[in-house]
Parts: sequence; structure tokens; C-alpha cells
Amino acid sequence: MRFLIAGFWLTCAVFSAETGEKAENWPKCAHVDPYVDLEGWLKLESTAVRKCNHTSVSTEFDESESQKYLWGTKSFAFDALASEKLGPARNVGPQAHQLCAEQKYDAQFSTSLVVIHHNEALSTILRMINGIIEFTPKSLLKEIVLYEDASDDDHILTEHLQKFAKLRNLESLLKIERSEYRQGLIRAKVHASRLATAEVIVFMDSHCEVAEGWLEPLLQPIKENPKSIVLPVVDLINPVTFDYSQSMVAKSGFDWGLNFKWIYLPWEYFETPENNVKPFESPAMPGGLLAVKRDYFVELGEYDMGMEIWGSENIELSLKAWLCGGRVLVAPCSRVGHVFRMRRPYTSKPGMDTALYNAVRVAKTWLGNYEKNFFAAKPNGKKIVFGDISENIKIRNRLNCKPMEWFVENVYPDLAPKVHDEL
Repeated sequence: MRFLIAGFWLTCAVFSAETGEKAENWPKCAHVDPYVDLEGWLKLESTAVRKCNHTSVSTEFDESESQKYLWGTKSFAFDALASEKLGPARNVGPQAHQLCAEQKYDAQFSTSLVVIHHNEALSTILRMINGIIEFTPKSLLKEIVLYEDASDDDHILTEHLQKFAKLRNLESLLKIERSEYRQGLIRAKVHASRLATAEVIVFMDSHCEVAEGWLEPLLQPIKENPKSIVLPVVDLINPVTFDYSQSMVAKSGFDWGLNFKWIYLPWEYFETPENNVKPFESPAMPGGLLAVKRDYFVELGEYDMGMEIWGSENIELSLKAWLCGGRVLVAPCSRVGHVFRMRRPYTSKPGMDTALYNAVRVAKTWLGNYEKNFFAAKPNGKKIVFGDISENIKIRNRLNCKPMEWFVENVYPDLAPKVHDEL
């Protein structure tokens, strides 16, 4: 599942998170293009200090801004001009519940951030890197692996990232790698994770921003149970204004078509103070953001290397964890913002419904007697030639994994087929 969001964002007001002032009343920010003048762009202070409005108003564009705006929305499905004007760094402030500030954490795992990027905007990935460095304890952050998955020629970032690393003296922290041919997100994640050397891997999408205190809550449950995959709460970054706003705390689930969905917790749950801070179990995960012990990820067989591009890898990893002796948790004190694009700006493999292809592989490996429910929901899946899943079956047998019936009964009872579904 990739994060997308609809056009209702377009009417949001713009405020400065740092001053509380209504930034739309400020003059527009001057544009420094990081692709042309990276050093100059990196010197930009926050918009609160500059007292300027970074958001785009098309009637005020000069020619170069108009070209940048159109190029950005076409290439990335968000306003790259606004992102560039926003600058190289910002502090979104504490986003978690106020009780999170009182929590004590003693997990001391070294951590590798693993970031896959394909046709990503330079400004978003650099702001993310700067935020990670600023808001992550140095004692925990070992490296950031930046793996470029064969971006198109006009979107290649490797040289820009290498220049950034040199300018900021980050060459020992940033591992910058590039694949010359398209792996797809799933295989690229596996290849990049194999470059990581820390005890814990945090997978993160390439257009995120971390909030204060984001990492420690992810590591603590792993210390308590090393067979844990831990998720942050995914906050919202507007693709037009780049406003950061809190999302509702939720679990993740799916239906019998293996379509991802959010499961919102009842308000009464949060009336108990400790429920605002303690991690809770989730049947599934969104996929873009997670922390896992590196050796446990390998033990689980990593992601399915037979999958194509993206789709259902999050469901597969969730099922592997739950059925094979692990667990999936949400840490409500960890908040990470994610740019919810206006659409998916890249294509699937020509002539293939990669999401359906991948889902069939999951169904044939993990659903067992419930496979029929999947094909009832996705009848076109019966026509899919889904490839070799023998390695997946070997992993299932090696780990002595439980049947899907156990998952439905013990982890996700709401998934249980209703009587009319069985008829």
C-alpha cells in the first residue's frame, strides 16, 4: 500500500508551525533552486525566520516558477516549488500525546535508516535527511542508506546527494547507492537492507519528515521482544501546502481482497491515559514506515523477491510476522509525517497489474483454506500466472508457521467470513 490522498487538501489554510502566525499573510518566499544552487539552498533559514509564505499562488509565478510548478506536479504529484521554498529543514514540534514526553526509554540499538527513492524531489529527501539527523540521538543513528532505484534521467539524485554529503560532511553517515535498472520498490528494499549494518532497520519512504522523539518509541518494543515489527503513527503532510498535521491513531488491516484499510480505535480507548502512550497490536502495517531487527527481518525471509514493483508486500510481511512467532505493533509516541501525494506518479510494469500479481502470491502462500475468499473478492486473480513461490513455502515450513485460521481467530477476528460469505 502506498499513501495517496484526494484533492480536498487544496483548501487548507497555511500556518507557521513554529510561530503560530498565519503565514498566508506573509510575502512569498524567494525561490532558490536546489538542483542549480544546492549550497545556496542549504543556507536557507526556516520560513518563520524568513517570514515568508512558501506556498504557491499560480497568478504570482514568474516563468521559471511556473515551469518548476508544472514539472513538480507532473513528476511527483505534489508541489515541488512549495517544497523548495519551504527550505532544507524545519521543526514540526512535538506531535505525540503530551504524556509521551514523560516516557523513559532504554533501548540502545544502533539503527540504519533505509530509504528507497525513484523519481523523488531533491528538496523532500534532503529535508527528511536533515530532520532525521536533527531529531535522532547520535548514539542510535548509525547510517542512512539512500538507494536510488533507476530514476529517469531528469530525476537522478545520486550526484546531488553525494554533493550534499560532501558539503555537510556526512559522507560517513550516508550510504548512497544506485541501481542502473528498475528493481521495483520491493526488491530495492531488500537490496538496500542488505547494505545496512546496524542492529535495527527502519524503512522509510523518501518524502517523510520525523517529529521530535520519533525513534526511541520504535526501539523499546523490540528490546522487550526482538520478534517485533514496530510502526509509527503516520501523520499527514499536505501535497500542496506542505502543512504538517496530526492523523488519528489507528491500526492497520485488510479485507479478503488483501486491500489495505485503516482501523480506527474508539474514542473511549484513549480515555485511559496509558493507552495514549503504550504500543498496541495491529493486524497489518501500511508498509512505508517500520522498524525491525535486521536479523529478524532476514529470519522472516525479507520481502518476497518474486513480487513486482509494489503492492501487498506490507500484507505479506504482516502475515509472516504474526503467523511465524512475531508481532506487529503501533507505537503511538512515534510520529512521522508523510507527503500524501495527489496520485501515484509512476507506472507499473507494462502489461501487468503488479498489485494483483503480488496479492495472488500472498494468497497462494499464506491464506490456506481462506484462499477461496481471496479469489471470490478478486476473481481476475484466477487468471494470474503468479510465478514460483517455492521459496516462500520453504520459509513457511522452516519457521513452522501457524495456519491462517489462527490469525483470524487470535489476531484479526473481524476478518472472519460472515455466514452469507460462506454460502
